[in-house]
Amino acid sequence: MPNQLNQLSEEETEITVEELPEWHGKLAEHVLTEWDKGKSFVTQLDSLYDDLYDMIRGERPIKNYDWESNIVINKVFQVVWTAIPYLTAKIFGQNPIIGVMSFDKKGAWQREKILDYWYNLQAPPDKTHTPFFLVVTMVLLRALLNGVGIVKKSWHQKLKKVSKPIPMKIPTSVDDNGEIIYEEKEKIWRTSLPIEDWPVNTVCNNKDIVVDWMLQPGQSIRHGRFIIHRTISDLDTLYNGDIDYINLDLLERDTDPVNFSQTQDHSQNTGKDGQDSPPTSDIYADVEIYERQGECLVYKKKEDGQWIPCLDKNDIGEKDVITKQMITTIGMNGKTPILLRFDENPYEQMTYIDLHVYFDEERWQSIGMIEPIRDLQTATNDNLNAMFDEINKNLMPPVVVNKFALWDWDTMTYAPRQRWLVGGNPQEAFVPMPSTNISRDAWSKHGLLNAEIDLTSAITPPMQGSGKEKTATLATLNAQYSMGKLDFLVKMIEQTLLIPSAQMDVMFAKKFAHALTFQTIIGAPFVLGDWEDIYKYQPAASAVKLEAQKEVEIQQDIQLVQIFSSIQNPNTPKILNALWGNILRNRNMPQEAAMFDEEYFDPQSDSGQMEMMRRRMGGNTPSNQSGVPMGQEQAGVREATFNPQGMTSG
Repeated sequence: MPNQLNQLSEEETEITVEELPEWHGKLAEHVLTEWDKGKSFVTQLDSLYDDLYDMIRGERPIKNYDWESNIVINKVFQVVWTAIPYLTAKIFGQNPIIGVMSFDKKGAWQREKILDYWYNLQAPPDKTHTPFFLVVTMVLLRALLNGVGIVKKSWHQKLKKVSKPIPMKIPTSVDDNGEIIYEEKEKIWRTSLPIEDWPVNTVCNNKDIVVDWMLQPGQSIRHGRFIIHRTISDLDTLYNGDIDYINLDLLERDTDPVNFSQTQDHSQNTGKDGQDSPPTSDIYADVEIYERQGECLVYKKKEDGQWIPCLDKNDIGEKDVITKQMITTIGMNGKTPILLRFDENPYEQMTYIDLHVYFDEERWQSIGMIEPIRDLQTATNDNLNAMFDEINKNLMPPVVVNKFALWDWDTMTYAPRQRWLVGGNPQEAFVPMPSTNISRDAWSKHGLLNAEIDLTSAITPPMQGSGKEKTATLATLNAQYSMGKLDFLVKMIEQTLLIPSAQMDVMFAKKFAHALTFQTIIGAPFVLGDWEDIYKYQPAASAVKLEAQKEVEIQQDIQLVQIFSSIQNPNTPKILNALWGNILRNRNMPQEAAMFDEEYFDPQSDSGQMEMMRRRMGGNTPSNQSGVPMGQEQAGVREATFNPQGMTSG
């Protein structure tokens, strides 16, 4: 009986497959072919990403020297995780994280408040939401390590339907006295309330993304013809998700465990922790998903209202073939790819953000902070392990034993791998090497390599708080050098990540967010507007000063105050007030800094009297410090408004 049921199930499946349109299978094969071509185009880069992953874990993927010692000075971890705190402190060091400027003041203010709300959103623990800080940290990790960090953006919304009866009186007739007769009825008022309504940011693994191979350096991932993203999902998740997939019944639940291509590509890295083979389950059914976003040639809608892809070269250029932004999803948990979705892209654009670090002049994939120092890191570890092996050889010289001797040499204590057996007299079979001195040359080489890494990576010891400069001035200069190179990365992050992400969030919110969501955030209806080009998004990162930078500027301003105090010039008090204002602002005292009037001059000094005379003739009326009473002489001068033409010109 079970065999008959299985046979019947197979027959039903075959019938279902035969009923599918022919273009379903062709489109699925087309997407997988694009994936294979794109992956073969970046095979060497995938190997590079594997090596960089090994290096940040403290391993030696490349060894030009390999013997007993295997010690790693993990400069890669130091470089990456010193840069990330600096960059995140810049990005999140001031609110709002993204400012918006425009002649439309109300629209700019509303967009700024909306973005600030979502970037600081703290969803309840039972909600599926990743804070924006964690998203930025993860994409920075991938970008600094690999050169490109990729984020997929989408929209998440969960609505609650609410119905409420409303009593109504409906006039039905008029009685004999001329009064209207009403009939009481209830009208059901229905609406929806947003329970969850926010943008979603998904950080993608570089090895799970295939982009258009025609992309040029400096272009965004969205400028290509297509993007394909590979993931693994659960079959029940596809059934219960927000997207209405098709053909899910063709994905078999009771199949044997499949070694997906994603698992194979990541097995080298996940296998280091014993996670190369995910466990199987009796109730879960894993599905490998390939989602393609981008341009697609389609026939104009037919009577059934469906888009049909044009996969025949002979039909390209016909009048009924147009180009549309489409989303195509392919699922696999066996050998046959199944088309799960082919819809017009509701976002009307490719929804991926690509953060770039250092542009490459030839390839689209940019260079990270680790690729330039990979050989230096390899040489440093080779040199270090060679030193340790030489030290061990001097401390624990080899023991040479005649293996044919009549005594129990197996009980001998010896250093690891340092018992050598010879067939005869050891004195005649072995020439011991003299001890060596490995102090100066080896450590000089180590210092040279370490200095080159510091110059290349922009992460110097002063930046890490471990500088050994003999003077504070030199330490400050070295730290400023590192911060200057990292500030360039801040601008790259602003231009390739923060600004496009903010623009997409606002554009998607205008399409999908509930009106009550805007009412909750800004307390008023959101003015959508027609043109987003009039709004300029300005991240706060470039203007944020870290504590180390503030301290440096404070010390410099104090030195300038001492220098300018001895200068006899009418403008000296103005300069001093400006310097003291800067000092107070860097000490987070903005109210006190605002008290300094940069136009104030001491009336008792010669320079002040000259300036007051010029002001008296010029007619300016500067204000004094807030709340500070003025003397009679000073008040009289500042109230003067006479302005003869020609006195100031001489």
